[in-house]
Amino acid sequence: MKIYFDGCSHTWGAGLDTPKLSRYSKIVSDHFGAEEYNSARRGGSDKRVLRNLLETDLEEYDCIIVQLTCMNRTEFFDDDSKEWVQINLEGFKKGYQLPSPRLSNATLSESKNRFWNSYWRDIYTEDLGRINQMTIGHAIKNLLKDKKHLLIGISGRGGGSIVSAPVDLNFANFDSENTIRFRSNETKHPSEEGHQFIASEIIKCISM
Repeated sequence: MKIYFDGCSHTWGAGLDTPKLSRYSKIVSDHFGAEEYNSARRGGSDKRVLRNLLETDLEEYDCIIVQLTCMNRTEFFDDDSKEWVQINLEGFKKGYQLPSPRLSNATLSESKNRFWNSYWRDIYTEDLGRINQMTIGHAIKNLLKDKKHLLIGISGRGGGSIVSAPVDLNFANFDSENTIRFRSNETKHPSEEGHQFIASEIIKCISM
């Protein structure tokens, strides 16, 4: 059995001392005696998750588990660096040059930086982000309709953090009174206990 996982830093395991050993994808895979394939990336966008699915031979996997994240992220292919660049509104609000160095090795030209800063300032709205995420969510569900799969929502706090697409499991609000114990205070990512909780809910769904 082989299980495919994708998402952002929450699925990658940010905030854990040993991500590859403690993240929910590892726990779920070990439970089913399955091989884990985790394609998650820190700072990754929903568009990246969908693109990866379209570029992957899904027949290699017995189950697909993918995570939607903050709706105020996107990506584009940079011809200069020949790579997909992950960009996000959080970075624009913090005032650093896009993209964040930790999200990509690409160094954007001055004109591209002006474009993306203008996009976040003059074009992007939460309504646009919500519709984009709903479109991606429906596309993923349609793509995986003939496969055993789960679409889950995990996000942090702040603008754009609410996962609005139709998901099978939603862990999007780690700041709520009932789930704050599952979030690391330092990184705003799920703690080890949080990953165990997420894994247990996924296992229940897959086992049904």
